[in-house]
Amino acid sequence: MKGLIISLLFVSLFQCSRQSDEYRSDDCLKSKACTTIATVVDMTGLDGCGLMFELEDGTRLDPIRREYIQAPSIEEDPLYHFELKAGQHVKISWVESLGMNICMAGPLVYITCISECGELTE
Repeated sequence: MKGLIISLLFVSLFQCSRQSDEYRSDDCLKSKACTTIATVVDMTGLDGCGLMFELEDGTRLDPIRREYIQAPSIEEDPLYHFELKAGQHVKISWVESLGMNICMAGPLVYITCISECGELTE
């Protein structure tokens, strides 16, 4: 009986890791939590800018990256737990901030939802 339980746990662990590594554009389009498809772009060449989100219409969004004493939960700050890379395709939701920063390439936004899409096919 113990062998059966251990083997089921072992198989389920491999299933979870394999599913989390696969990102397909159709999965991204079906996601209802995040609403907008964007591409991560490296804007470090502009003064005060870093990695930003570029929407399909060309609009760029500058995400707020908060610093914490204790790490927040994923629900409190999803961007804190997400590693951005230039060229990455993501699906995001955001709230525009009234704050200001040095980067003038786009509005400052707080990310409320983010998920990776992988390569998008047209």
